[in-house]
Amino acid sequence: MATFLISRFQDETSAASLWAITAAIIISAGIWLRRSLRTSKSPPPPPGPRGLPMVGYLPFLHSDSLHRQFADLAEAHGPIYKLKAANKPMIVVSSPALAKEVIQAHKSTFSTRLAPVVAKIFSYDGNEVAMLPYGPDWAAMRKVLAREVISNQALDACRALREGRGAVEAGMREIRAGEATGVFDAAMKVVVDSTLAMLWGGGEEGGGAAPDFAAEYREATREMTELLGRANVSDVIPLLARFDLQGIQREAAEVAERFDGIITSVVQRRLKDLSSGKSVPSKDLLQILLEIQSREDSLIASSSLHFKAMIQDIASGGTESIAILLEWAMTELLSNKEAMTKIQQELDLIVGPNNFVEQRHLKELNYLNAVVKETCRLHLGLTPRLAGQPCTIGGYHIPKGAAVFVNTWAIHRDPQNWAEPLQFRPERFLDSCEDGPRFDFMGSSFQFLPFGSGRRVCVGLNLAERLMKYVLASMLHSFEWKLPDGEEKLDFSDKLGVVAKKVKPLVAIPFPRRLGKLGCEVQF
Repeated sequence: MATFLISRFQDETSAASLWAITAAIIISAGIWLRRSLRTSKSPPPPPGPRGLPMVGYLPFLHSDSLHRQFADLAEAHGPIYKLKAANKPMIVVSSPALAKEVIQAHKSTFSTRLAPVVAKIFSYDGNEVAMLPYGPDWAAMRKVLAREVISNQALDACRALREGRGAVEAGMREIRAGEATGVFDAAMKVVVDSTLAMLWGGGEEGGGAAPDFAAEYREATREMTELLGRANVSDVIPLLARFDLQGIQREAAEVAERFDGIITSVVQRRLKDLSSGKSVPSKDLLQILLEIQSREDSLIASSSLHFKAMIQDIASGGTESIAILLEWAMTELLSNKEAMTKIQQELDLIVGPNNFVEQRHLKELNYLNAVVKETCRLHLGLTPRLAGQPCTIGGYHIPKGAAVFVNTWAIHRDPQNWAEPLQFRPERFLDSCEDGPRFDFMGSSFQFLPFGSGRRVCVGLNLAERLMKYVLASMLHSFEWKLPDGEEKLDFSDKLGVVAKKVKPLVAIPFPRRLGKLGCEVQF
């Protein structure tokens, strides 16, 4: 009996000890796990809508209105949120502070632009500066363009701007006074012709492009922009790119071949003229590029692909975007008589009522400059970048390979950033306004990012800014623009492409303001 009791007591003691040991282990493990998680837990992913299995939020996205959809989702989920488009994570940021984190604090992580499949085709397999991933080739090509070809100093010193001026003046003479005119088409013609004139001269003499090249280039640029704006399943599901299910890549390749044919023809003609001793322009942009190519240390000396990509960068990199913004500027001014009066009074004062606008006038046209900035504020879209490595933005984890969109459209219309954000008020950008001087085209203030900011700020900014101001000033100084009868209220609806384009094109009737200069060349 005693043996039995002793044995039972030992069993119960062993069981109690086992339970005690187990409890101690569990408690210790819990404490260790909690401390471990506290010190090593990664930040959470951004909030966002759930979407559907497999396809995520893709069925609910509309490529024409992504900028507006993204702004609406920010109202529900905050200034940073995450979407899944099939298997591709998308992060959208909609505040200046978060944009600064992406562009400045994590500049190395987001130094590569998100390059759609079609954009790679149009940029010589992604070899344009705008499409190259961050690295030595990108840095070398950007340095050549930004410092030697289209810097302010280079543009001031070269013949190219005089060629551009001739093309603008010719474009003004070709506008048919008294007839309904598609403003975008008129602006596009002047912008492309001016760009090509600066690039390789305006006519057969001097090794320039034949006139039909300009018309062909305009049409190819229009087709390129339309293809860039199309939703392409290959961008969302890269594994499908090889099948080109929508035929977009095939169409893009055909247009790219036409671009290449024009560039090759013009370059070969210039080289033939040089070898034969024919007098050629010494300071158009093509001649500057050829001189750079002749240097042994130049990247474009060792690669015709890089050389052509650089020409394409200048010739069509932003021509349609400039024309779209010019159409929006005219739309805003025709809807705001007070602003239109102010800008024309300034032009008459600075330029003179019977003179053509010249490049030297642009620095003094303060109200015109404010109109261009206000147009950019209201009518730009999205800036996509690629996360090159994992990082943390706004306290949230951003995975490597995520597409990160800075919603410039939403930032530019946020009432927390701007007074009366939906109103067209150029005065907010004048130097006399308290905040006016700090808003420049370089994106120094993250409230205003018209051409991006940081390493990926638009490399053609200097040329684009000058051209936009020059063409707008010429159109407004040469003509008084009126809306057709019955068109008292303009349509401001837009659709997203490379920039936010008008759904209904603007049509207006021009009447000469400077008969002394335009004279009988104006067609009635």
